[in-house]
Amino acid sequence: MTHRFVRKPPFPYRRNERLKIVLKGNHTFKQKAAMLLEAKFILEHERGLRFAGPTDVYAPMIDADGHPLTHYPDGTLITDSDLVMESLYHCAADGYDPPQVPSGPPILRF
Repeated sequence: MTHRFVRKPPFPYRRNERLKIVLKGNHTFKQKAAMLLEAKFILEHERGLRFAGPTDVYAPMIDADGHPLTHYPDGTLITDSDLVMESLYHCAADGYDPPQVPSGPPILRF
C-alpha cells in the first residue's frame, strides 16, 4: 500500500488538532483493519507518534456490490445507533485503591 501525507490548506482558526486518516477504496472490515494497522505503523515509525486519544471512525456501509446500505439486516436504521467499544487497556489509576485514613476524632493543629 502506498501512503502520503497531504498538507491541509491554511485556515486562521482550527477548532481541534486531530489527524484524519483516509482509508481509500471499498473493502471488507478485515481489509480496512489491516490498512489501519499499516497507518499505525507509519505514524509510529515515520512520525514518532505512539498514542491516540478517543477516536471516532466513520464508515459508509455498503453491500458486496458497492451499493450503499441504510438498514441492518433486521430492518433497523444504521443511523439509529452508535457502536461504542470500551477500552481494552485500562489506566493503572482505575484499579488504584488509595490507603484509607483511619477514622476517629479530627486532629487539631495550631
